[in-house]
Amino acid sequence: MSRFYLHIRCKDGGMSYDDLGLDYPDVETAWRAVAQAAQNLKHVFAARGHDPRDYAIEVEDDTGEVVFRLPFSEHLRSSLSQSHATYKLVGSHLGWLIYRDDEFVAGFAQRLPAELLVWKMVETRCAEHKASQVLVEDELVCEKHLCRCFKEAPSGTLLS
Repeated sequence: MSRFYLHIRCKDGGMSYDDLGLDYPDVETAWRAVAQAAQNLKHVFAARGHDPRDYAIEVEDDTGEVVFRLPFSEHLRSSLSQSHATYKLVGSHLGWLIYRDDEFVAGFAQRLPAELLVWKMVETRCAEHKASQVLVEDELVCEKHLCRCFKEAPSGTLLS
């Protein structure tokens, strides 16, 4: 088990630090738990008169490296928006970064965990009949993948 620290960052730069952390077997499990917790936290922010879209959960591993960031705007957009999403995985031997519609979501040391997380997010959107495309860029190639929902979309459908 690895320990992950879930910090809350405000768009004005303020940060609430998690000093205790939580244990998860891997980054993907931590991401699923954080995404689930975000559902409850958005109500806490709203009850206090704060716009949840002004906040993000930044998750660090036990070495202090930010392994992913879940902006509430991303989470709310994916649960509320009907628009299409574009996920980008940009990587090299130094690591892999994930963006959704040009907003940073997460970083991984290896490609496989980054891809697994992106396809989990895409599958979540597909379950809601929301289309996505995935762009994978490394030093040698750029790949483009369309989710099954996008393939089923009417011709002429534009990406956001």
